[in-house]
Amino acid sequence: MKTINKILASALLCACAAPAPAAVVDELAARVNNEPVTISEYKRAKEALTEQYAAAMPDFFRQKDAEAQLEKAALDKLVDEALLRQKAEALKIKVYERELENGVGEIRKRFSRAPDGSPLPADKAEAAFRGELKKEGVTMEQFRERIRRQLMVQKLVQDTIKSRAKMPGDEQTKAYFDNISLALREGEAAVKGLSDEERQDLAAVAAKFREITAERLRLRHILFKVAEDASPEQKAAAQDKALALRKDLDGALDFDLAAEKNSEDAESARRGGDLGYVIRGMLPPEVEEAAFKLQVGENSQPVASKFGWHILRLEEKRAAQKLRYEPVKEDLEQVLAQNAFADELGKYIKELRKDAKIQLFLGEKKTP
Repeated sequence: MKTINKILASALLCACAAPAPAAVVDELAARVNNEPVTISEYKRAKEALTEQYAAAMPDFFRQKDAEAQLEKAALDKLVDEALLRQKAEALKIKVYERELENGVGEIRKRFSRAPDGSPLPADKAEAAFRGELKKEGVTMEQFRERIRRQLMVQKLVQDTIKSRAKMPGDEQTKAYFDNISLALREGEAAVKGLSDEERQDLAAVAAKFREITAERLRLRHILFKVAEDASPEQKAAAQDKALALRKDLDGALDFDLAAEKNSEDAESARRGGDLGYVIRGMLPPEVEEAAFKLQVGENSQPVASKFGWHILRLEEKRAAQKLRYEPVKEDLEQVLAQNAFADELGKYIKELRKDAKIQLFLGEKKTP
């Protein structure tokens, strides 16, 4: 599907790591023109794709064959990465020292902040970066070589694929907008003349625009957790705490401070209970029902969910908006351009596969 192809295309451009040496054949997931692809590389690729799919298209995992698709996509990704690396090396694509340093620096930046988002001193950031290298069993020299190969592949793609991909015209963009609008009003099935692949891609894009245009609430909450196996006494105790705090909120107690001090949702508690903007379908049904009945500035009575007891506060309400063409035109052009890029990259890799010797061992080993 095109959405998966775009995920893979993005992954290929930023994750073409140098292959790890394989000591024995039993450890191989595949071999690409005598270059080994190890089981550990396959597992890492599968984990990374699982996270990317969950973020970009969570409904993917509702399919019965989602696991099989994911396994194939992970292995295909590794094979395609190897083919692109090999082609880049065959063309002797040059990466200059300044480009390499910039590439290494971009990765280092990812370690410049603590988990809570606060900036780290330079020495601690460097220690975190070196610690990650040690965790992966990679030396600084091997890491630099990995980045060099990534940059070689990016240059290969820049020179060969982007020039092939056609930018969408106004007519194509407007037709795509009309399909999205119809899908938002009546569902993806109402859009005729699409293949299953195109329909799934449209559904993923329409879901993003649904989030943008839907009625939304800015919520805070305070949570008193209740375990699934909690006794009646434990459930009652959590409810009592919620009721007592709700009574205090009717007085002078500030909701933000109450959330920081009392909420058992640690992540939102650090932000004064702020959940950000939510739309229908994002919250447990009973919490959603209570939230959408609130007036701005109002606190709810304690609401029970499978997570425990919630006290909600509505900070802001935004009405649903009509999807209009001009404000989203550039976004749609970018989506269509990404589709075209993914298609051309797929064609190019297909050409590379024709002349490649590819051996796959995963099916024989039945590795999860």
